[in-house]
Amino acid sequence: MTIKKPRDEAVELMLVELKGMVLTLALCNAVVIIICVVLCAVTGDWQWQLATGLALGNVATIGNFIFLGYKSARIIRRKDRRYAQVFSSVMFFVRYFGAFALFGLLIRLDVINPFTVVAPLFYPKIHYTLKAILRKEV
Repeated sequence: MTIKKPRDEAVELMLVELKGMVLTLALCNAVVIIICVVLCAVTGDWQWQLATGLALGNVATIGNFIFLGYKSARIIRRKDRRYAQVFSSVMFFVRYFGAFALFGLLIRLDVINPFTVVAPLFYPKIHYTLKAILRKEV
């Protein structure tokens, strides 16, 4: 018999938000795929880097969202404002420096397409903007 450790409220909220974002992620991916297919049809040139970029961009977006959820829960448990500010700033820098260094290297090596890797990073913003508009909170 295993004893399940209760999840933190912040982690539960993050998981609920992530589940709620699935439809938006799927629709945004569909739009990006349609744009890529149309552009490839017009130019007559399909590049496999479009697919690898889209896949990596989605992994980075979901991974970042989950990472932020868990780290936010950790900060909330500490209840130390100064620690929260320093930790958040350092983690922001590490996340973005790491992501852009990796993306830059993979773009330079011609493994991913810049458009398709960066587009998914905006999906959460699109999701929350649409959510606010539909609730008329704007």
